[in-house]
Amino acid sequence: MLDSVVSQARTWGFICQCQESNSWLILPQNPDQRWKLQQVEERWILSVGDIPQLRLHTEEAIAFLESMQVK
Repeated sequence: MLDSVVSQARTWGFICQCQESNSWLILPQNPDQRWKLQQVEERWILSVGDIPQLRLHTEEAIAFLESMQVK
C-alpha cells in the first residue's frame, strides 16, 4: 500500500526520496510550497513548515497529493 502512494506521487511529478531509514519523503513540485509527506511506519505525516499537522492513511495521502498536483 505504501508503494501506491509513492507510485502515484511519481506519476503526478512530485519529488520522491528514499531516506536512510528506508522510509519515503514526498516533496511538492513547486519549491515555494512548504509541505512534505513523510512515511512513518504504515502512515504518512503531513508537515507544513516542518511542523507535523496530520497523520494520514494511504488513501488520504493520495487524495492530498491529487489536490496539490500542478495542473
